Amino acid sequence: MKRSRPQASAKTFISALAAKRARQTPESGAIEVDDSVTQRRPTQTAAQTHKTKEQSGGNTAATAAAAATTAALKQAEAASVVETIVQEVDEEYQVQYVSASDSDVDAGDYQILISDSEKEEEEPQSISAKRPDVIDLDESVQVSNFVPTRENLLETDSVSLFGLSHGQSLVIQGQYSIRVIKGSINISCAMLTASAKYHTVFAPSTHAIPTILADGQGNDIPTDTVRNELMDIIPVSFAQAVKDLLQFDVIIAIRSLYTGIENLEKICQSLKNVWTCPDMQSNSRSYGILYRVPQPPPGVITLPESWESPLRKVCQRIRDAVGRDTRSETGRPIIFICGQKSSGKSTFARLLTNSLITSGCLASEKRSRAEVAYMELDPGQPEFGPSGVLSLNVIDTPMLGPSLTRATLSNSVKAFHFGYTTPRDAPQDYVRHVNNLMSHYNNDMHRFTDNDASHIELPLIVNTPGWTKGQGVEVLRQMIDIIGPSIIVYSGPRLTQPDIETNFELAEALRSTSPHASLVDLAPFGDSGRKSAKYSAADLRVAQTMAYFHSTGDQTWDFSRPLTSWRPYIVRYGGDGDGDVHGIEILGHEMILDEHIPCAINGTIVGISIASGDAALNSRAASIGDSSLPMLETRAIDADADAVNCLGLGIIRAIDPATSTLQMLTPVSPQTILGFVSSSSSSSSSNNKVILSRGRLPLPIWAAWDGDQSGVASRPWRKVPYLSIDEIVSPDVRAALGGQSLRVRRNVMRRSQQIRT
Repeated sequence: MKRSRPQASAKTFISALAAKRARQTPESGAIEVDDSVTQRRPTQTAAQTHKTKEQSGGNTAATAAAAATTAALKQAEAASVVETIVQEVDEEYQVQYVSASDSDVDAGDYQILISDSEKEEEEPQSISAKRPDVIDLDESVQVSNFVPTRENLLETDSVSLFGLSHGQSLVIQGQYSIRVIKGSINISCAMLTASAKYHTVFAPSTHAIPTILADGQGNDIPTDTVRNELMDIIPVSFAQAVKDLLQFDVIIAIRSLYTGIENLEKICQSLKNVWTCPDMQSNSRSYGILYRVPQPPPGVITLPESWESPLRKVCQRIRDAVGRDTRSETGRPIIFICGQKSSGKSTFARLLTNSLITSGCLASEKRSRAEVAYMELDPGQPEFGPSGVLSLNVIDTPMLGPSLTRATLSNSVKAFHFGYTTPRDAPQDYVRHVNNLMSHYNNDMHRFTDNDASHIELPLIVNTPGWTKGQGVEVLRQMIDIIGPSIIVYSGPRLTQPDIETNFELAEALRSTSPHASLVDLAPFGDSGRKSAKYSAADLRVAQTMAYFHSTGDQTWDFSRPLTSWRPYIVRYGGDGDGDVHGIEILGHEMILDEHIPCAINGTIVGISIASGDAALNSRAASIGDSSLPMLETRAIDADADAVNCLGLGIIRAIDPATSTLQMLTPVSPQTILGFVSSSSSSSSSNNKVILSRGRLPLPIWAAWDGDQSGVASRPWRKVPYLSIDEIVSPDVRAALGGQSLRVRRNVMRRSQQIRT
């Protein structure tokens, strides 16, 4: 396994290795070099060995003596060969480090191998012969048990057809469209049966990659119909291949898909090759099959055995409740998912949603289609929408991709701009938004039958943040009291045997808070179910934020240019309320002087919300030079759940007091904003109003940089606002002191300081 290691001098490395060998005993201190290494350089060792064998004349003793002599000569020759190789490496070649093959070499020792990526034409042939003999000690694991053959795989320029037997699995990385032609498949607990519909799947290595599991059960489709479907997809010349595919239980078609999200690494340079895999190097497709992967393998979405029974139990409870014509608090199917961070909460919520939508759990005579209400209450890593926004969504299609592919609010029916990535920063405002979202669900989130004689309750899935300690337990109690769940799903350490990690207060709160709710205890799934361990929560939050701002429509993105080169919208503001923006709110501020307000909002992320015309808004005019900004007092909007709705986020790129305008970047179209402004309800006395709220959402560095090492937007670093680099820019310009952000640790004490009884 290749290991990251500073590129030290090869001579220095060999000196250290030789020093270590010298300290070892003679029995274990011999430096062993494989034959392929010793053969790189012409020596007399082989000739001497051959000559010794001829002179022995078959004598056993002589042969043994010759072998001993040969071993000693090989040892001496190995040392000289290593010295020669090191000399050549320093002068001509690259140095690579891989795991040593000798069992007596510890993790600090490495072999030095020569890469011929920069070799000259006159390079000796004996040295380049080492390349195929590199020992790769990576232990690979199998993730797909599908083995491609001429009968089960048919690839054309536009589509790949796979024939799978019952129980076979297939793991594909990248992005693609998938259609089931025969049988059915299970992918992220979504049961997809044979139909003419293609489903979009996003599978980057930043998150767990979905597994396609073949299931022979499905719609009973005649063989002639399947044959005709296949012939419509591929050329006529593949008729024999179609005959071979018909013998399999499941037939799926996969097409390449290019949405623009594959270019995310051009902007976020820390996300290299997350959409590619080695199998994609030999083709031009947007996806590649993972057969065997290095150890440890990337996260793969499969339903853990410990989750099968809880998932079936929850689905059965929902199936029993959806047919009832009741709106009583005890009869509504509400699933409240909570637990510690990185324990699999979002993964379980996604798998449960997919199962409900596709498995027929919601099927009834009254329902024309399966729909699920999804309340996203995790402001740090939401499944729907950008960070800092709490939303209520209606889902009618399976979720076959990570949260960064659902960063827009296209599924939202109600949203609030919270402005923080954790409820810890503003717990009272957080609980108030939860109450408003639940009020909207209670009042408006039901569907009527065709004759409007009865209504149908949409099942509600609630995803919560991982703040479960200290004040987080009290916030969790209030959330449960507001939502009134019928099922509480807890993911984390066992509640039946609480310890210092489980948090006794949390265990007691979940047992006693909701008397009508049943408690389902899940074993934690861990990071592999959520994301790759290579990327932290902050990295994924940055990726989701950038995916949001570069969104151009329904799951399409434009990463060809940085945001600094995008043309901004010009938004008018005015102190008398006649501008495009009625007011600007700064969340959580104490006292900011008027002259400092432009610096407080310029270059920041703001929420774009629509307030009803009769909403109680307390505003004032803040003087900034020749104009005045309309500022809203904190928590100026009343508690009515219908008074405000967040449309999305924006970046204030510049403020021009001379023209009383703001320059703003946002994926929300002006037509969408104007549509909400002009549509005033009968209870409103005037048109709706646009308000901007500035929270504490961090602006990713990739949103303010264009990749130019000398500056930004053709401006040198000394003239670039809000950005600096930690190095000497020029002889007279250095990096700003104190320019790095300060991170505050919020824990009360270390674990070692806790009192144990």
